[in-house]
Amino acid sequence: MDFLGEFQHKLDSKKRLFIPAKYRGALADGFIVSKAPDHCLYIYSKEEWEPVAAQIKSLPGSEEYRRFKRDFFRNADLAEMDSQGRFTVKADLLEYAGLDKEVLIIGSGNKFEVWDADSVKKDTDKTLSADELGIEVVF
Repeated sequence: MDFLGEFQHKLDSKKRLFIPAKYRGALADGFIVSKAPDHCLYIYSKEEWEPVAAQIKSLPGSEEYRRFKRDFFRNADLAEMDSQGRFTVKADLLEYAGLDKEVLIIGSGNKFEVWDADSVKKDTDKTLSADELGIEVVF
């Protein structure tokens, strides 16, 4: 399943975030929330997480890679929705992504990205077009 679109939400006072209603079925049996390189969070279904985890596990066993693997898995969280489609975002993940109140959940194909609403606007300004990247997109 591809995760598409943009959804604006607010963290509630208990630091819970809503999963977009039309994607709750795909994440009903749990999902993984992890740090992302751009200081946002990624949300993967369990199915989509498997190849990501396998790629990290297959890295060499040298000290540097062991540290990377440890950090990668330490900063991921297995989450579940409550009956209203919310989940609690761990404090360290909130801090990493700078999430406070206004949040954007953005479909990114095999995952969602969770951004602080103000931060994503700054990042979007850096986005290059397909022509600038030299890729041909068939519409």
